[in-house]
Amino acid sequence: MAERDSKRLAKISEKLEYMKAQQKDILAKEKKRQGQARTRRLIQIGAIIEKYFDMKDIGVVEFEEFLKIFIKIENIDKCVLHTKHRMLNSENISTDSETKMD
Repeated sequence: MAERDSKRLAKISEKLEYMKAQQKDILAKEKKRQGQARTRRLIQIGAIIEKYFDMKDIGVVEFEEFLKIFIKIENIDKCVLHTKHRMLNSENISTDSETKMD
C-alpha cells in the first residue's frame, strides 16, 4: 500500500511541477502582451503629440522642457483633467448603449 501511495504522490508532484511551469509561461506571456500594448500606446500618443504640436524636429529633453512650461499655463491642468473626464464619460455612455443593444 505504501509503495502505491508513494507512486501516486510522485505522479501528483510531477503534475504539480508541470502546472507550475505552465502558470509561469502564461504569466510571462501576459506580461509580454501588456508591455507590447503599453509600447504601442506610447508610440501612438507620441505620434499624435508630434503631429498636433509640430514637434518633429525636437529632442526628448527639449520636449520635456516644453511640457513643463505647458503645464505651468494657468488652469491648463484643470482643462486637461476636465477633457479627460468628458472623454471617459462619453466612452462609458457609448459602451452602455452598445451593451443595451445586445
